[in-house]
Amino acid sequence: MAVGPDSAGSSSHIPDDILFCKILILLPVKCLVRFQSVCKSWRRTILSTHFTRCHLEHSRTRLSMVVVPRGYQKDYRNSSIEGVSFYSFQPGQSKVAELILEKRCPGGIPIFTIPLHCDGLILIPCFMGRMFVCNPATREFVELPQGSHSTAGDSRVAFGVDPCTGKYKVARHFYRSYAEIPQTDGEGIVLEYSAGHEILTIGDGADAWKWKATVDPPYAISAKTPICLPGFFYWSALHSITRHGIRKVSSHVILKFSLHDETFTVHSHPPTYGFLTNNDTLCNLGGKLCYVGSSSPWEVEIWLAEDGPNLAWLRHCCICLPVPRLLKVFACASGDRNKIFLSIDAFRLSRCDLRDGSLEEIIEMAQDLLYDHRNGIKFSTGLHSVAHYMVPCVESLLCIRP
Repeated sequence: MAVGPDSAGSSSHIPDDILFCKILILLPVKCLVRFQSVCKSWRRTILSTHFTRCHLEHSRTRLSMVVVPRGYQKDYRNSSIEGVSFYSFQPGQSKVAELILEKRCPGGIPIFTIPLHCDGLILIPCFMGRMFVCNPATREFVELPQGSHSTAGDSRVAFGVDPCTGKYKVARHFYRSYAEIPQTDGEGIVLEYSAGHEILTIGDGADAWKWKATVDPPYAISAKTPICLPGFFYWSALHSITRHGIRKVSSHVILKFSLHDETFTVHSHPPTYGFLTNNDTLCNLGGKLCYVGSSSPWEVEIWLAEDGPNLAWLRHCCICLPVPRLLKVFACASGDRNKIFLSIDAFRLSRCDLRDGSLEEIIEMAQDLLYDHRNGIKFSTGLHSVAHYMVPCVESLLCIRP
C-alpha cells in the first residue's frame, strides 16, 4: 500500500511504512487530527480506512473510561437538558475526570439513558426517541434521523458493528400499540400489542442513514438496555404476564437478533430466573453475554453465557455489596479480563475480581469525583441527584459522517 508523503515531502528520510505504521499509529487522535494539515498525502493517509482500522486495533490495548453525567428528572417525558458532556476518567488512578467534549444543543435535548459504546463511537439514546452519535476524540457529534413513532416513550436502542460488512448499526424497537387486558377470571393478563423493529446503518452507501424495517420481534421487547456481541444484538423481551392476587409477575426471554440475516431467535434467562427484574441488567464482559442479577439490595449474582448457539448459562460468582443498591448495579468491563467495575446506582464505583467475587472500593462518585473543565472550573456534584454513567471507550479516528 502506498501511503504518506511523496519523495519531496518532509519525511522522505523515513520510509512510509515505518512513519505511519510504526510511529504515527502510536499517537493519540488529537495529534493525528493536527497532522492532517501537514500536507494532502498525510491527510489522505490518516483518513484512509486502512490507517483508521490499524490505529483502532492499537487503541484497543489502551481501554479507558468515559464518564457521562446526567441529572435525574422525575418526569423524563417532559424534561430536557442543555446538552451532554464527556469526561475522561481513570478509575483507581485518579479522582479527577477531565472534560473531553461538551455539546450544547439549541433548545436542549430530552433526558438520555445509558450511553452505548462501539470502537470509539458513543451513542446517546434519549427517552423520547431522539439519538445522538459522538466521537469524543474527533469531536464529531451527529443526531440520527427519527425512527418510526412508538406509543411507548421509554424504548431502548442497540448499537454495534456488523463484522461481515464492517458497518456500524443502530437498532430500535417500537410499539404500534400495546395493552395489558385482564382475563375474566382475574388470574392472568393477556398482552395485546403490535411491535416493530428497525435498523439504521451509519456511514456511506445508498442504504445509510435510513431506518429499514426488519421482521417484527416475536415478543414484546422490554425497556432494557440491549447488548451487542459480534454479529448479534441481545434484547430482553416480555414473554407473558400472570397475576397472583394483586401482584403481576412477568416472564421474560432473551431475543438474539442476527445482523447477518436480520432474524430473531428466542433464548432463556439464567435457570434460576424466569424474568428480568427492574433491578437486573445485561452487559458485555470479555466478549461474553453477562447477566447481572440482584434479587437482594445487598447481593449481586454474575451469570455468563457460554459460547454456543443456545446460551448455556453459568453462575460465575455472587458478590456482597458494600452498601445496598436502591435501583440497579451496572457492570462495566475493565482492561483486566478477570476484573470488572460495578457501579451501584451510577453513584458508587467498585472493582470486582471475578475469580473470587471480592470487591475493591474505588470512589463515591457524587462526593469524591472532581469534574475538571481544564479552564479553571472544577466541581463535584455533591448532594445533587446525578447519574454518573461510565462507558469503556477507546480512542478512534472513525468518522460518523462520510
